[in-house]
Amino acid sequence: MLESAIWLQSESPQTPPPRAAVDGEPPIARTTPRVLVVDDGSLIADTLAAILNESGFSAAAAHSGEQALEVARDLQPDIVLTDVLMPRMSGVELGISIRKEFPRARVVLFSGQAATSELMDKARADGYDFELFAKPIHPEELLARLRTR
Repeated sequence: MLESAIWLQSESPQTPPPRAAVDGEPPIARTTPRVLVVDDGSLIADTLAAILNESGFSAAAAHSGEQALEVARDLQPDIVLTDVLMPRMSGVELGISIRKEFPRARVVLFSGQAATSELMDKARADGYDFELFAKPIHPEELLARLRTR
């Protein structure tokens, strides 16, 4: 599961809202937002995860939609940042699966491809609306946009 993901952690002065209680247990406060970065370009996913870890997030990288679902089950992410166009499972399909398993997770898609709009339109028609960031995105802009909300 996590052995195939890049897993790095850092401390942050930010305190996100507590995680919902599970099976009657009290909510668990998180000290850092957990972010799952997904891109079939391993250099992109690993680099973004490293930047996020150095910037006050706790981030893990996955290199496919299938791997991302495995990692997400362990990580319980607050944010999933995923490329849209990937083989076997698109970022939109991943986003829908994430929303079903983790309804409170924020799903952010990023893409540098024009073909993304067709996938986004289909997802909206099915009742799923995701944020979309254009590639390339400067790390400072990415951090600022992830910290909002």
